[in-house]
Amino acid sequence: MGIDIPKEYEGSVCEIKTTDNTFITTARIAELSSDKVRVSVKNRAVKSLAFGTRIKINIINSKLGFRAVEGSVFTYSFGELTVTDVYSIAESERRKSLRVYMNAAARAVFDSEIPGKKSHAEIIVKDMSMNGVRFLSRQHFDMGTSLMFTLDLGRRKYMEIICTVIRRGPGTSAEGMGYIARLDNPAGREDEICSFLLQKQGELYNMSR
Repeated sequence: MGIDIPKEYEGSVCEIKTTDNTFITTARIAELSSDKVRVSVKNRAVKSLAFGTRIKINIINSKLGFRAVEGSVFTYSFGELTVTDVYSIAESERRKSLRVYMNAAARAVFDSEIPGKKSHAEIIVKDMSMNGVRFLSRQHFDMGTSLMFTLDLGRRKYMEIICTVIRRGPGTSAEGMGYIARLDNPAGREDEICSFLLQKQGELYNMSR
């Protein structure tokens, strides 16, 4: 099978996940070849990955785009993890695997109980993917509630997110109840949302260094 990813991706930030998209750690791409990926990783949690374990590697590069591969753990030595038997993940699947954890405050707008009127509530976005968002709020939301909130992208740029609450989510705390919502943004905005997620992932990686 193999992969065909340009050498320019070497040095890019990446995240290592299980095949069911459970986050393991962040790293950097050290070397790419058609049948092997070598990553530099400081988190020794990868030492517990057994030989042959299948993992996903999401390669994050805001200029070149987002790539994802799957492969088998081969060796871990001196801070470098080698993954073999790799293949590229299809576009639709790799976007599903892009989930970014954050702690972004936003103000949500939704229909009130009074016809024609809008209500507002403060929310805290905890993580977001191409398909959905998890947030906390002290406002109670019924399942099926449609809401819109705005994310601050910095430099006086903003992005509106439209979503529908589909279930209660984990993470309920003093900040509020947890909710899971499905993104309902119009078709054609996938690249914009993907670009935002890549930017946030890069920021989080740089903060953790």
